[in-house]
Amino acid sequence: MKNIYNFLLKTPLKNQWQKIGLKKRAGVIFPLFSIFSKKSLGIGEIPDLKLAIDWYQKTGNSILQILPINDTGFNFSPYGPQSTFALDPVYLSLRDLIEIEKENLENELKMLSKKFPTNKLRVDWKIKGEKLKILWKIFLERANLKSKEFENFIEENDYWLSDYCLYRILKENFKERSWGNWPEVFKNRNKKALQKFGKSHQRKIKFQKWLQWQLFKQLKKVKIYANEKGIFLKGDLPWLISRDSSDCWTKREYFDLNFSAGAPPDAFSKKGQRWGMPLLNWEKIFEDKFAYFKKKLKYAQNFYHLFRIDHVVGIFRIWKIPISEPLKNKGKNGFFDPEDENLWERKGEKILLEIIKSSKMLPCAEDLGTIPKCCPKVLRKLGIPGVSVQRWTKNWETGEFKKPKDYNLLSVATLSTHDTSNWLNWWENEAKKEEKENLLKIIFEGNKIKKEKLIFKNLEIINRSSSIFCVLLIFEWLFLGNFLKGKPSSWRINLPGKILKRNFSLRLPISLEELLNLPINKEIRKILEKTGRI
Repeated sequence: MKNIYNFLLKTPLKNQWQKIGLKKRAGVIFPLFSIFSKKSLGIGEIPDLKLAIDWYQKTGNSILQILPINDTGFNFSPYGPQSTFALDPVYLSLRDLIEIEKENLENELKMLSKKFPTNKLRVDWKIKGEKLKILWKIFLERANLKSKEFENFIEENDYWLSDYCLYRILKENFKERSWGNWPEVFKNRNKKALQKFGKSHQRKIKFQKWLQWQLFKQLKKVKIYANEKGIFLKGDLPWLISRDSSDCWTKREYFDLNFSAGAPPDAFSKKGQRWGMPLLNWEKIFEDKFAYFKKKLKYAQNFYHLFRIDHVVGIFRIWKIPISEPLKNKGKNGFFDPEDENLWERKGEKILLEIIKSSKMLPCAEDLGTIPKCCPKVLRKLGIPGVSVQRWTKNWETGEFKKPKDYNLLSVATLSTHDTSNWLNWWENEAKKEEKENLLKIIFEGNKIKKEKLIFKNLEIINRSSSIFCVLLIFEWLFLGNFLKGKPSSWRINLPGKILKRNFSLRLPISLEELLNLPINKEIRKILEKTGRI
């Protein structure tokens, strides 16, 4: 029987697809801040992903996706990182640090665990500051700073590491103010001023390098473990970066700081959206032979087999808002760049081709929103999967949902994203009567059903789709076992466009050790076996 995915072997991603395999796969999104083990200190930590991998083996899932874990400073929004290279030390396991004296360390860690318990629904992000205090003490008193491996790490990553660590200590010195508000000599990178500051803060800068080395080692070990277990790790690599970032401060030539990225007004947002991130100067990036992106992708390749490209449509054309525009107008008075629609396809294909050539990882695109016709055309030509969210995968003329067999072969099927309500909340509070009736025709013959059966059958339906991947949020699976108490709306990860304390803080109600022994694990495996995703 002919493999329906064989067309992928005729795309520029042929080699990546051969490694992943031309077969249906199932995956789950585990935000690292949402999971925890009995060893975690206040928040999910990198080695906890090994337990998640064990759960994947048990249930038959094979793609482990996380949200971005780049350093966000003290803003804690994963999509506004202060570096596209550096990882966030909040996820560092203090118990798994290497080349340190570990004697009598456990008592101090237990105190931290007591102060920041993991049995609460929301992460207390104050854990980061407390962790850094202990890490600083460990660094001063217990670290082996003469490690040859540490020295090699510093040398191999000099492209980004030295500037990032200097930026991080300057941020600390100026009470976390944005680099745009630093004294002129530091803001505009006066060489003598930076050298003088660096010399007087050598130890703190070395500490930041040490943190990144420890993070590198821990995440690299997770990938090795995943390789042994036959699991693929999927990272989330934002290509838009916070204005207040090491990247923008040190590599200013690659950014257009006079504009902000966003989205035009539409049915969901009357004034559009303004995200605050500067636009990329693609002309300069290509002039420098794509060095900036090549380095980023090469570093991420140490950790991941696949990666997600957020807002891929912005690579074809981006909504450009002058920073002089009043914030209250949001994205209302922006414009597309390029303005000429005839240039969008050529631009998007050129950038994506270069991304493909720069990495051994398989890219997956987030192609949601108002999508120009050229975007899906180019993604298919290059072999890059898009996203098929069930509630939006329909014939928009008739309003009817697509049947599983009619889903885009080259896509990642899902029920919800970190930015949307979960499926059960959508069903109970957002779906229109006709949408429910239409979807029930696909799921059941009729509509007199129990909620638990509806959830089970819909999880089966989405996995039955012809999409090569089906990747669901862990919370969608836990609704199956009735572990998520209270209103479904309380189990939402993020409300986009709003600065809320609850955003990106949601935690699983059970530990990974408990997750490994849940009765629903057999049901999950049964669904994946039945739908051909194992």
